[in-house]
Amino acid sequence: MLVSFGPPWGHPLGLHLYSIVPFSHLVFPDAALVRWRSTFKTDGARTVLDRGLNKMIVVGSSGSSQRESPFTFETLDAVPIRKLRPIANRLTREFTTSIVRCRLVPRD
Repeated sequence: MLVSFGPPWGHPLGLHLYSIVPFSHLVFPDAALVRWRSTFKTDGARTVLDRGLNKMIVVGSSGSSQRESPFTFETLDAVPIRKLRPIANRLTREFTTSIVRCRLVPRD
């Protein structure tokens, strides 16, 4: 199975439509961001999870949801943000990844 998602939570705009300020979701509490978003969206969201954001991160992609899955990673490709490619590495990939592409295979 091929899976792709992005931008991940650590991306400068990982909060998607909740903020236009880079990394604000890593600085401000969720409640403050939801309150700000409610000034122009009236869908009743009370948390970022209410709108489908799952706070998926690159390093944590092998977390509990993956352990409970009948699949395991064959490959995981963290595609860097083009302008941040020169500093993208294992230490910075949470904050420099644009999208994540994975190939999942059934567990043995």
